[in-house]
Amino acid sequence: MICQYGTMCIMTLFQRTQLDLMRQMELTLASDSNTSTIVPFQADYATDNQMCLSVNAFLSRAIGLSIQTKLIDPLRQIDPTQYYYSNGSLHITFHSVRIIHNPPSYTDLDIKNSKQLLAKFVPPERPFPFVLQGVLSMPTSVSLIALVTPEYDQFIRRLRHEFISSGIPDDKKYFTDKMVFANTTICRYTHKPSQEFLEKVAELKNLFIGEYTAEKVCLVETNAGAYPSKTTVLAEYRFSQI
Repeated sequence: MICQYGTMCIMTLFQRTQLDLMRQMELTLASDSNTSTIVPFQADYATDNQMCLSVNAFLSRAIGLSIQTKLIDPLRQIDPTQYYYSNGSLHITFHSVRIIHNPPSYTDLDIKNSKQLLAKFVPPERPFPFVLQGVLSMPTSVSLIALVTPEYDQFIRRLRHEFISSGIPDDKKYFTDKMVFANTTICRYTHKPSQEFLEKVAELKNLFIGEYTAEKVCLVETNAGAYPSKTTVLAEYRFSQI
């Protein structure tokens, strides 16, 4: 694949398969939004009281600035009324413990058990690399695709199994179980986007942002827009540096 500005992006077969499956999801959800869990339109993400519990890796400031410049700014110029993520809110969700709900669908015991599980499960693992390439158009949001490795796929599957074994099964509906996806949401819709906006998203479809390695993950309580005042980092867990 030739990336924007002529940079050659060499993907592994695994990443190529991931990208193809995510494009299939993009097309499928355009006609049937029930095939996967999606966040509905919200008028104001800053005050939205629907909360979720998740395991997130927040992106670096440098990567965030690149996303703002190359992706968010061009979209904001077309429609500033949509909700755009701030640098500090941009993240990759490793595991969705509980999806958004008001009142929250998780308990203090779920948080305690999640902390114990992550403290045991995360530190032995090595940091996970991602290739941030490709813009995904969803029914109510825009995301930047994060291409993963087989090791990440295996880790997330084990993590999900550990949560199920601990009595905290994932309540999120996934498009497929063939492969674990990763992405960072950059925009959530407050209303239906214009044709001009969607055309810009399509124009940015193959945008290459760069590579990012997650050195740690956080157990986070937040809302659908990861709005700063609605976000609480409950604990941090670093991957092994050895």
